Amino acid sequence: MHRLKQCMLFALLSIVLFTTSNAEAKVFSDTRGHWAASYIDQMSDKGFFAGYANNTFRPDDLMSRVEFYALINAMAGLNKTHTVTFEDVSTSDWYYTEVAKAIKSGYLTPTTGRLNPNNPIARQDVMAIIGYMYKLTPSKGSISQFSDSGKVNASNAGYVGALVKLGVVSGNGSMLYPNNGITRAEVAKILFTMMDKYGLPQERVVADSKIKFGSRSLYN
Repeated sequence: MHRLKQCMLFALLSIVLFTTSNAEAKVFSDTRGHWAASYIDQMSDKGFFAGYANNTFRPDDLMSRVEFYALINAMAGLNKTHTVTFEDVSTSDWYYTEVAKAIKSGYLTPTTGRLNPNNPIARQDVMAIIGYMYKLTPSKGSISQFSDSGKVNASNAGYVGALVKLGVVSGNGSMLYPNNGITRAEVAKILFTMMDKYGLPQERVVADSKIKFGSRSLYN
């Protein structure tokens, strides 16, 4: 009987190790040879990025607002929520809880207008959220080198500059393109670089009484 138990335990461990090994070796069919392949592989191996049903990752697709919220929420282990008042976010939407976590964490300003959740998230918003979640020291002056720095919102400038100062974001020549969308591959690189240097972001929680509402047109 003891011998049988040992054999069963060995078989079970073999299955677990085989499954884990396969999960860590996940390879997307459309990332081989892509400049961000290693970042994508490592982020997906850690469970923060997932591909699509046909084993593709779509690295050059723009990331939506709610896709990024879900990603940063998972990395920070957020679980506290706040009531969602956006008129285009319903409790039946898969991202309702992610938006609720984003508000409670303090990086998303609630409104009674539209969030346009599936719109591409702007580069400057990604940088501002990362800077906030990692509690970086704002460095507004670091964006002055870019000719389009005037397009960075005043509320985002400090954290955008912080990522530039750290060398995590370098722009494209003299341009930062703060209002452009950002691809899934670019997000993978930025977040892996932050995680590699500073670990995972820590949970942030804002008291309900401190959460202020923004203009209805804030996310139009």
